Amino acid sequence: MDRLIRLDTGHLVNPGGKGELQFDSATVSTFQEFQDDLREKRSPITLSFSEQGTIAEIKSVARKLREKYENILVLGIGGSALGTKAVLEFMNGPYHYLEQRGCPHIFVLDNIDPAPAAQLERLLDFRKTALVYTSKSGATPETAANFIYFYKKYKEAGGEERDIVIICDAQDNGINRITRQMGCYVFHFPPALQGRYSVLSPVGFLPAELAGIDCRGLLEGAAAVQQAVTAAPPQENPLLFLGGSLYAYAQEGRTIHVLFNYSNLLVEFGLWFMQLWAESLGKKKTISGEQARAPGATPLSCLGATDQHSLLQLFKDGPADKVYGFVKIERPPHDLKIEGAFSEMEEYAYFEGHTMQEQLHVEQLATELSLFNAGHPCYRITLPEPCAPALGALFYFYEALTVFAARLYGVNPYDQPGVEEGKEQTYAMLGREGFLSRREDYLKRLERYEEGSRIFEIP
Repeated sequence: MDRLIRLDTGHLVNPGGKGELQFDSATVSTFQEFQDDLREKRSPITLSFSEQGTIAEIKSVARKLREKYENILVLGIGGSALGTKAVLEFMNGPYHYLEQRGCPHIFVLDNIDPAPAAQLERLLDFRKTALVYTSKSGATPETAANFIYFYKKYKEAGGEERDIVIICDAQDNGINRITRQMGCYVFHFPPALQGRYSVLSPVGFLPAELAGIDCRGLLEGAAAVQQAVTAAPPQENPLLFLGGSLYAYAQEGRTIHVLFNYSNLLVEFGLWFMQLWAESLGKKKTISGEQARAPGATPLSCLGATDQHSLLQLFKDGPADKVYGFVKIERPPHDLKIEGAFSEMEEYAYFEGHTMQEQLHVEQLATELSLFNAGHPCYRITLPEPCAPALGALFYFYEALTVFAARLYGVNPYDQPGVEEGKEQTYAMLGREGFLSRREDYLKRLERYEEGSRIFEIP
């Protein structure tokens, strides 16, 4: 394989014929500081490379569970689940849990919704199902509730506590006390690394190994990006050009970053990207407490060619508030030739001899060209094939891009203050100790809110 990622930024030009964007000295200086932090391993995202030493143990645990269980139920939410789903889909396909691959069927439950939970309870034989519980703090309410429920089902089926896997931080807290109490397998998040950046750690590595995917490949791809973006000078650096362009366009009102993924193997990756970009950059205040410029850089992931038939009309003729990134895979695991039927019909004859991947490539380029000709800036990332190094490279490139963009915005890419209020209200309303004093205040706010409701009912 001659490359992991090919990035085309040649069409990130200003609408109106102003030509290629030029970056001011502040943008270049900010990039060089970030580049130094990557090079010297001061940036938290480089903590993933310290996980090399845990891979042997991860492989050992995964091998034991693969040999013993037919199913694996992974419990998580947000960064504790999205990366895992992206790895499984990209490497093993969107219907991986229906195939017999010599590995357990892996199911990921990432919401506190009784509908999928009840369906999984009906489908899974918990005598043959292992549990993986991923929660950095152990206090995330949705995942904790799911774990309580399915831990009980697992125990009722005779499951052994020592076979449960918990992935969490290394603090002295409830989840770590549970691991010691059960004597189960435990892996820890890298310190100072938030969940949305944790796919290149045990969070993503263990499910990958359970599915028969070599997690070393993911880390190798990340290391290749690390080497490329730290070695290349600013004028030749794809990270500076793409990150600087996205920031410059945001200042002109193009605050929506669309990722148009031209493969069903990338649907879950798109959802992973949306959390990464939104939760890292969507801040009202800068680190210094000032109002952020163009706050809330909004991500939108969509699927090509499917969403050409739902969103492309808006993209082309709607508000000029978007930058478009395309991600495609050059060689799929399998390509299928279209031939042998209805060749006498004009509407069908032209397909004869072409392949599905060929048509997908043609439609991707046609969509990109159409948007560019309408004055919209576009970039394209091409992956050679669905392999672990390519996906690891893609993960790390977008992590680095996000953290660099955060520096340009002046915001903290590792916190999520807008999420915490909702968590605390949930704790109080459900009666968690330490939050009960706020319950009355939240109930009053809820009462005032509901007083403003205007209800229409259709019998």
